[in-house]
Amino acid sequence: MKILGYFPQGLRAAIGLILLCSGILKLFPIEPFELNFIDMGIANWYTAPFIARLLVALELFLGLLLIFGFYLKRFTLNATLITLIFFTAYLMLQLLLEGNNGNCGCFGTYLQMTPLESIIKNGILISGVLFLKYFHPDPVVQPWKWLLPVLLTLSLVLPFILNPVDLLAAESRLPQQVNFPLDASVMKGDALAEGDSLQPGEGKHIIAFFSMTCVHCKSAAFKLHVMKKRHPEIPFFMVLNGKQKNLNQFFEETKSGNIPYMILLGEPFAKITGGNVPTIYWVENGFVTRKSLYISLEEQEILNWLQTP
Repeated sequence: MKILGYFPQGLRAAIGLILLCSGILKLFPIEPFELNFIDMGIANWYTAPFIARLLVALELFLGLLLIFGFYLKRFTLNATLITLIFFTAYLMLQLLLEGNNGNCGCFGTYLQMTPLESIIKNGILISGVLFLKYFHPDPVVQPWKWLLPVLLTLSLVLPFILNPVDLLAAESRLPQQVNFPLDASVMKGDALAEGDSLQPGEGKHIIAFFSMTCVHCKSAAFKLHVMKKRHPEIPFFMVLNGKQKNLNQFFEETKSGNIPYMILLGEPFAKITGGNVPTIYWVENGFVTRKSLYISLEEQEILNWLQTP
């Protein structure tokens, strides 16, 4: 042990800090982390917000236990090892189903990693935990008995306080009723950089106006991808604003390459959106009849609208 010095304690604290950072960074925004579970069929629209926050709570709890060095040999190291193996299995499933594309969400949107990069990161952490199981000394001083439930309660409630689940979501899902003609002429001509054709004057369409560098637009595009994957019949269309060089990164992060799009530049984009993004219009025979916030865009409501004559 003298040869190792303080290395085991430093390694323990470092792994604990990584888990804390991983949990906290997932919360802002947490929607991409939630959508990953829906995209893979692990959860639905109602359970995903709770599953995501409970997994964040688990990371926070284990991170705190590691930093304080509590119950290492009896609980903490084994629980951390199982958690890392679980996340690695989840990433392998994501890699198998979706390929090594986009951001796995392990550190939210702040430090983006592909599934393979995150699997390698988890492999290093698992090696570190196995090292600690054999070489970390047992703490001489045990924590007060009341401290464990305090840390557990703090870890459980913090994700729901910092980023609450919208318990009134059922009421807020209804889109705002409007009625004005969509000026489709602004989406043509010199302002159109590239993209697919759209005839908004015929039938029903849900047209989403996104900036390729907007965080909320990326979350909305990811949500559209999940809905389109589950229901290919939904007539989504994206109107994107931004530089051509940002397009590939936008599709990698949002997985929204399954949705037709066009790139619209400059003043025409600002004119049709009023300068606000993301803007999502429900268009019926050339008229915008509803508009939605991306958070309140609800899959079943869209399906009901499409089935209404």
